[in-house]
Amino acid sequence: MLLGYFFAPYISEAMNPVINSFRERVQQGDIQLTHDSIFFNNVYVGIILYCGAITFGLLTASVLISNGVFIGYFATKMPLYSFLLLTLPHGIFEIPAIILAGSSGFIMFKFLIEFFKGIIKPVITNNEVNLSIKNRITNSLNNNINRLTQSLVLLGFSVVLFIIAAFIEAYLTIGIARLFMIF
Repeated sequence: MLLGYFFAPYISEAMNPVINSFRERVQQGDIQLTHDSIFFNNVYVGIILYCGAITFGLLTASVLISNGVFIGYFATKMPLYSFLLLTLPHGIFEIPAIILAGSSGFIMFKFLIEFFKGIIKPVITNNEVNLSIKNRITNSLNNNINRLTQSLVLLGFSVVLFIIAAFIEAYLTIGIARLFMIF
């Protein structure tokens, strides 16, 4: 976020078209800012963060960084007080949800590495090397199931936070902001 905020003058040429396009699509009705649309968009991002594990975590990292840069850049487009009023009510749930979804992707990446390592190396039981692929898969899964479970629990928790954030963003954020400032 700090990168986007402090380097805003240097990235404005790339970021302004994104913001303007989004603003136009909302005004034209192409994008509806309803609970469902906000929730499904956030879950889509969460799933991308989770599935980024198959890209060695590179997709997960790049999505997290780009979202942070965008938020920081967007903060420069209005007074900080207004930005905080428009982002904090739902952001206190949405930002941790994004971080948790990203974390779940990194944990899934670690699971995949350890799982495939366990399949590649032979399993030694009773001083015998068992080369059966079925046994290797079963043993590797059993040895790494905690990581897989942890990644899924974090992803599930992020979905719960996305539900709360979408509700607040769709129904409360603008009202809260209007209480404290004049648009």
